[in-house]
Amino acid sequence: MFKKTSSVEYLKYGEVYTDNDVLNDPSRIKYFLPVRTQALIYMYEADEDIYLRCQEGFCLLVISGELDKKSFQSFVIHRVIKIRKGLYFNFISLSTRAILEMSFTENAHIQNRFFNEEYRYQHILPRLHIRELVAYYYNVRGANYSFPGERQQFWEFTYVDSGVFYTEVDGVMYTLKGNQCIFYAPGQFHKQHTENESCSYMTAIIDMEASEEYISNLKNRVFTADRETKKAIDSFVASDSKQSVYDKEMMILSLERTILNILKGTEHITNKVASTPMQQKFENELLEEIVLYINENICSDFNVEELCKKFTLSRSSLQALFRNNIGVAPKEYISNLKLKKSKALIRESKYTISQIAQMLGFSSIHYFSRKFKQKFGINPTEYANTIL
Repeated sequence: MFKKTSSVEYLKYGEVYTDNDVLNDPSRIKYFLPVRTQALIYMYEADEDIYLRCQEGFCLLVISGELDKKSFQSFVIHRVIKIRKGLYFNFISLSTRAILEMSFTENAHIQNRFFNEEYRYQHILPRLHIRELVAYYYNVRGANYSFPGERQQFWEFTYVDSGVFYTEVDGVMYTLKGNQCIFYAPGQFHKQHTENESCSYMTAIIDMEASEEYISNLKNRVFTADRETKKAIDSFVASDSKQSVYDKEMMILSLERTILNILKGTEHITNKVASTPMQQKFENELLEEIVLYINENICSDFNVEELCKKFTLSRSSLQALFRNNIGVAPKEYISNLKLKKSKALIRESKYTISQIAQMLGFSSIHYFSRKFKQKFGINPTEYANTIL
């Protein structure tokens, strides 16, 4: 999620105001700064406090106490804000352009401070888009089926439901089994056949545009669908059985989700699919019980070994259950939940930082503070002060 300057995290760098009085002070100079920048090579530094608001468009404030790209924090400018003197700051436009209304004294000095490596904001833009679902069908082929081959102008996605499927793409042979899939790019010549057993598979013909990186990662590979990819494929099939125009849109969205999950799997360890629907149901119910227990006992002193004992699981089974369904190890899940709970306890203002660290089972207040800052970018005492 984007952070706004009206969030408590920003109070480390300045203040927020609900009216424009500080901007309209006649003793201060008013300046309008157009912002079109998408990348930064320097930061501003002022020897006095600077007041500003975003008059037009959307603008991101990049700010830090150090001239080090790794320490930069970013906030969407919301309401009138003050930037404390001595900090490093600059702006990136989230819209086509933005205009900032700034206010400072006549004696203020604002200097440019250059740093070594460019800081660039990565806009959230689609890199894959299905223009049209041209055709789709389910094929059941007997043993010794042979398709001589074709070359066409669209992308073709083939997902094997059962059996063994052989395909030759530009002279290279690939073998697909159940729960595996392959993409044929526009212009790629491909043949298909079965051997000693039958095969069933789904094919979708897609008019699609994608970035060069995505295209490169999709071509000439066999993919095994993980849990999330299988869910997307199931959603595609389920939407096909419905008649609403919205469900037809959902088919396209499900295909895009399928492809993106496959691409994501080329970079990260994927979540394994349960071997049967009954196994998946069992995993879901067991995980729900464990997560509920963790939430109810988050202020109790327990560890992963005790969880294994309570739910009669080996440590490796518990690890696999969490990683395959949540994507994190149980120890990390518990730690994240404890830190989230600590923020809630700090907001209540009933306990000291030391008491909260002890309540949540941290070995020391120093360890708690370090973990808190790693997670939220601010230590517990600073967080408490921003609330006060």
